[in-house]
Amino acid sequence: MSAKIKTIIDQLENVKAKDIKVFNLKSVSPFYDYFIVATANDRQSNAAINYIKKALGDKEIKHSEGKGGSWLLMDCFDVIVHIFDEPSRQFYQFDQRLMEYTVDDISKNL
Repeated sequence: MSAKIKTIIDQLENVKAKDIKVFNLKSVSPFYDYFIVATANDRQSNAAINYIKKALGDKEIKHSEGKGGSWLLMDCFDVIVHIFDEPSRQFYQFDQRLMEYTVDDISKNL
């Protein structure tokens, strides 16, 4: 696991985000290598975005979108972070669509 992914996961865990998963998309996308998907409430999501920005620094973050919404996205160049609230995560079904690309349960790696 790369240092960037570990840093992002650490920050998500610091705000008690749930069901954090990493999807390896190197073989299917020329634009990014990984999706990190997590579930959090509005307060946790906004805190996570701020902590990730602080931990990685401005040069590692291309863009973030959706502050205060049910789905926040952060583009960290080769890693895209998706933070959903519970209903949106179920609605968009990222886990089912990307299941074949799951790296594994990251809690085992930390």
